[in-house]
Amino acid sequence: MRRVLILSVGVLLLLSAVRVGVLLLLSAVPAGAALLSDWFGVELAVDRFGDFNHDWAPESETAEYFADDNWSTHLGRRPYGGEQFDIEAMYFDDDAYNAYIVVVTSLPVPDGIEFLGEHVVPGDLAIDLGGGTYDVGVDIDGGTGEVADTEESDWYQANTHFVAETGPSNFAGGVPLGAASVECYDYGLMENGFGTYVFEVTISKSLLTNSGIGEGIGLEWTLGCRNDLISLNGTFDGIDGAGVVPEPGTLLLLGTGIVGMVGVVRRRRK
Repeated sequence: MRRVLILSVGVLLLLSAVRVGVLLLLSAVPAGAALLSDWFGVELAVDRFGDFNHDWAPESETAEYFADDNWSTHLGRRPYGGEQFDIEAMYFDDDAYNAYIVVVTSLPVPDGIEFLGEHVVPGDLAIDLGGGTYDVGVDIDGGTGEVADTEESDWYQANTHFVAETGPSNFAGGVPLGAASVECYDYGLMENGFGTYVFEVTISKSLLTNSGIGEGIGLEWTLGCRNDLISLNGTFDGIDGAGVVPEPGTLLLLGTGIVGMVGVVRRRRK
């Protein structure tokens, strides 16, 4: 009886520890389609004229961002198409486990839009980890979140009919590394007569080399037509948006969970 009792208590303690580990793992990753508001603390809003009138700055103490509420110029002129191809802002932050990236745009993501007889797609997210302009690509236009180790030759311009900007926008090939979580949604807000769309990327830092504390990261995103481009240089700090560094015990539990997640990612790899 005593052995049975000890075994039962041991099982309960083990299950409790596993439950705590799972809860901690879940709490370390913001819920889908909530990074902009819940992690970065940004709520989009427009005034009665349909212009953005909110503060673009994130509440997160460690986040970095760039707001560019206008479409770019090329050779001294505005690209044709205007607001519907505008990229509004980009955000970056990280904790001990993941990198978090958010982009706000007027282009529907991930579906794109028909324009002048061509289907304009969203570009893929390009990440520079210090080895070049396009070290890593994250699939956005397909909505799969596939993460690949890329070279510049893997990138191309998806909609070649438009030349408002120069350079590539999407990738094909590369060495598959795994998958990121990509959430795309309509924010439900009209600005200057067009909708507002958001895509949010949560990518495990285990898929990103040179992601230690103090290392730099370069982010670039554009449209298949290149009518606008946004870039952001950030720094990995390994702490969450509230400035909290996880305790060693928490890291151990989360590390155990991440090992299991890596197996899932490998099974889902294309």
